Amino acid sequence: MSVEERFRIVRSIGKECIQEDELWNLLTKKPHPVCYDGFEPSGRMHIAQGIMKTINVNKLTSAGCKVKIWIADWFVQLNDKMDGDIDKIQTVGRYLIEVWKAAGMNLDGGNVEFLWSSEEIMSRPHEYWPIVMRDEISFLG
Repeated sequence: MSVEERFRIVRSIGKECIQEDELWNLLTKKPHPVCYDGFEPSGRMHIAQGIMKTINVNKLTSAGCKVKIWIADWFVQLNDKMDGDIDKIQTVGRYLIEVWKAAGMNLDGGNVEFLWSSEEIMSRPHEYWPIVMRDEISFLG
């Protein structure tokens, strides 16, 4: 697929692109750029979250992008949604992934990866927490 076609597909997802030249350069230099999205597994999925995310992820992967979707499980717990029960929260997260599969999200080929925020944070807490504390102190400062 040409860079022009990839650019057109990726550009079709957003209504606004502030730096189109940077997007063009990225697609020219990286055959598989990484795109990020995320969600809080805190209830039912609405139509935009279900169908539109499926459409957009499939567009990105068709243009050669890798998509990483962050599951903000600890943030749901922090906000005391789902009674703060991490098991319930993660069950809902797995359910939402199944909804996207049923809606036709193309998960073949390893181009889409779901990442649990709790697992990432706990894999390197010695790096994560000092950054959070530093940023919080500078925010309050």
